Amino acid sequence: MRVPRIKRSSLKYPLDDILGSPALVRLIRVLVYEIAGSVGVADAARMAGLSQAGARKALVHLSNLGIAERTGTGRALKFSPKKDHPFLHLFGLLFKKEHEHYESLIFMLQQTFAIPEVLSAWVTELPLEIGQALQLEVVTESRAIGWIREELRTRLIEAEKMYDLIIELTVFTRADEPEAPKGAIVLCGMGNTTYRNHLVGESTQQDSEQRSLKLAKAIADLIKKDPSLIKRTCQYTNRLLYQDQGMANRDIAEWRQLLETYSIDRIRDLLVSTSSRAIRLRRSLPFLAVLTHHERDRILAEMEKPSDEI
Repeated sequence: MRVPRIKRSSLKYPLDDILGSPALVRLIRVLVYEIAGSVGVADAARMAGLSQAGARKALVHLSNLGIAERTGTGRALKFSPKKDHPFLHLFGLLFKKEHEHYESLIFMLQQTFAIPEVLSAWVTELPLEIGQALQLEVVTESRAIGWIREELRTRLIEAEKMYDLIIELTVFTRADEPEAPKGAIVLCGMGNTTYRNHLVGESTQQDSEQRSLKLAKAIADLIKKDPSLIKRTCQYTNRLLYQDQGMANRDIAEWRQLLETYSIDRIRDLLVSTSSRAIRLRRSLPFLAVLTHHERDRILAEMEKPSDEI
């Protein structure tokens, strides 16, 4: 998109400069909503999907505009939102609404496929451009293959209208079921419907607790490297409570309160604590559902290490 030919006063129209490019919007989202704190250039670039050079340039520009402020120098350089900026709270509300809009679509799709004949369903990938189709893939029982596509198409009409989307649907039987791509968004089946952790190979309560502790240590290490995991998980618990998880609501609500009120260091300490409360909370870790496939691979690699290496 070309720069407008006629310039306008940044005093009267500051948002022209603040929201002047997708890179700036992405980084404001990281600073104000996803991290809500300080972040280094490399992490900001990764989270915003930008090159490090591009992210550094945009972050400096946000600093010059008064949206962000710098701390440290060199490799220790970090940027954080400027707390007293008058637009900061409004940006937070804006990005929260954006996230809720997306989550409500995913919830609506989950409800669409919540019928016994659907064994699993996923979004192959999200469209990158307005007007591109949302690709959905569904695995169903063989006995339903003759009618279920028409039924699901009818059910999807409301979502297409409400979100102004084109949705393309591919239906498979279990015999020709493809492997879901790593970046797929699972809507049902494939282990996403259960909130509590079910770790493979658990034979005794002691084994279960040891594996839960090992998993918690790996998550604590991941949080140290990427604090945005706290924010992402908090958003996930909000969604779970909105959907109502029945008996699991109590544990989910407790985790949400901890994520909202505890510092990052205190959450990391709780994850690896030997207290009875920590042991109980480790049975319902909410972090796994929000991991990217790269983070999940890292967690699985940590789980494979002998206990004395962690």
